[in-house]
Amino acid sequence: LQGASIKNLEASSNGNGRVAAVKLEDGSTVEADTVIIGIGSKPAVGPFERVGLNTDVGGIQVDGQFRTNIPGIFAVGDVAAFPLKIYNRISRVEHVDHARRSAQHCVKALLSAQSSTYDYLPYFYSRVFEYEGSTRKVWWQFFGDNVGETVEIGNFDPKIATFWIESGKLKGVLVESGSPEEFKLLPELARRQPPIDKAKLQNASSVEEALDIARGSLQAAV
Repeated sequence: LQGASIKNLEASSNGNGRVAAVKLEDGSTVEADTVIIGIGSKPAVGPFERVGLNTDVGGIQVDGQFRTNIPGIFAVGDVAAFPLKIYNRISRVEHVDHARRSAQHCVKALLSAQSSTYDYLPYFYSRVFEYEGSTRKVWWQFFGDNVGETVEIGNFDPKIATFWIESGKLKGVLVESGSPEEFKLLPELARRQPPIDKAKLQNASSVEEALDIARGSLQAAV
């Protein structure tokens, strides 16, 4: 249904207020009992283009200290397209962790003689489902780059993990419902990007076993 446009949602006939179907502009109908709306977002850079800031890279382009091409103007957070040092590319990161860290780095550059380049390891997490009264608190963390092939382990009983592998190296890793020790391992894996045996990961019977394989790849890379 790529490119299809929605005309309206149709309610269930039993009057319970739930959706029953999606009516498309071409007149066809798709049955549905749940509708997920993903509207996406993009940085609001229009006002800044008019003052001459470089926005050709999808955000406001900055250097490793968040300086724009106009002296005295800085940009931080998800609107800033900055040099992602670990992967040698210009990137934007839309998450609260980067927003906080980029602001801290920028302020240090403004108020001191700091000249170090921002060296950020992409990190995303969510605790949105860790609500009071839940019998199972869902909390996931991701570190690294979501490029290459993926290997998924587990079935939410009680946890899952995904590993991103490119050119034989581990590039990124996500764990949901991990222990503090497991979460602590993730940034080291993502930053060091060790060579890893994809077949071994695929044959792992649990998230714990898969993480042990990944941990062993760090030791082998020393």
